[in-house]
Amino acid sequence: MFDAYARILYTLSVAPHPTSENPVAPSRDQLASVLEVLTRNTTTPNDCWYAVWEGNTALDDIRDAAPTANIAGYQYFLLRGPVARATDTLGGLSPNLWWPADHSWCMAQHFDFPSAYFGGTADTVADLVALTDIESRPVRIEQIVTASHNEHND
Repeated sequence: MFDAYARILYTLSVAPHPTSENPVAPSRDQLASVLEVLTRNTTTPNDCWYAVWEGNTALDDIRDAAPTANIAGYQYFLLRGPVARATDTLGGLSPNLWWPADHSWCMAQHFDFPSAYFGGTADTVADLVALTDIESRPVRIEQIVTASHNEHND
């Protein structure tokens, strides 16, 4: 558990080329300022874990080579690299989960929702919420997140 949480809402109209497999992919521009904040708020900016949901056939070419992990009932491919690579895609897909090796924060993006949820220190959440080029709000850990639930994120 983290000290604080935030929701980052992606603007669908600026997503580069949404596809049926990844209709809510954030654009590089939307993540640029987020990455600046996250890079500053970890002691391991060059060592980040990325988890990409393995249920997409676009990833068949790495299926036998990449390590996997079951996280919260979903099977993910695990990849590693610097925080700056979070905007890279794999088979056109963005990472669903990513966290630095020091576990100072974690970003979660479900493939069905146009937003990401972030856990970290209260200061890091405040830095994210202060960004003016993205929409983000603090959220509570107990807030319901489902496709059929429309609770405001304030």
